[in-house]
Amino acid sequence: MKKISFLACLFSLCLLVGCTSIPASKVSFDVDVTYESENPSVTVKVEPFWMNDLMNGTGIGGFNCIFTNNTDKVAKVVWDESSINYNGTSYVPFIEGQKYTNAQEPMSPMAIAKGVTLSKQVYSSAQPHFVSGTYGGWRMYTMSDTTTTNNKVQLIFLIKAKDKEESITINVTTKIQ
Repeated sequence: MKKISFLACLFSLCLLVGCTSIPASKVSFDVDVTYESENPSVTVKVEPFWMNDLMNGTGIGGFNCIFTNNTDKVAKVVWDESSINYNGTSYVPFIEGQKYTNAQEPMSPMAIAKGVTLSKQVYSSAQPHFVSGTYGGWRMYTMSDTTTTNNKVQLIFLIKAKDKEESITINVTTKIQ
C-alpha cells in the first residue's frame, strides 16, 4: 500500500512539473532598447535568459548585458539610480559578482573604460533567497510570472559620461508559444 501511494505521489509530482514548466525552446523575447540621446555615450545589448525550476519558478532568470562605451572617456553605469521593473514593482539591480547578502543594497557605479565592452549578468534584488537545510544555500527566483503569455520586464540604466547623464530604457516582452 505504501508503494502505491508513493508512486501516486511521484506520478502527481511529475504531472505537476510537466504542466508548469515551459521549455526554453517555446519562449522568445522582444527586446526594445530606447536611448535618451541620439548619440548615446554607452550602448547596451540585452539577452534575457529563461529558467525552469520546480522550486524557484519558471520565467525570466536574468539578463546578459553587454555595455559598450562609445566615448573617449570613462563612462559609468550608476546602479543606485537604475532599476528593474516587473509585476508592478521596482527593484534595485542585483549584479553578477555582488554578495547575495547585499542584494537590497545598490552596487557602486561600474566604470567602463573608453572604447571598451563590458559584460555583466543583471538580476532583480528580489530574486536571491536563502534556503536552509541539508541542500540549502543561496538560490535565485525567476523574475516573471508564467500565468500570462506576455510577461514584461523593464530595465532602466543611468549612465554618466562626459559630464552628462543619460538613461537607457529596455523593455523585454516574453512570448510563450
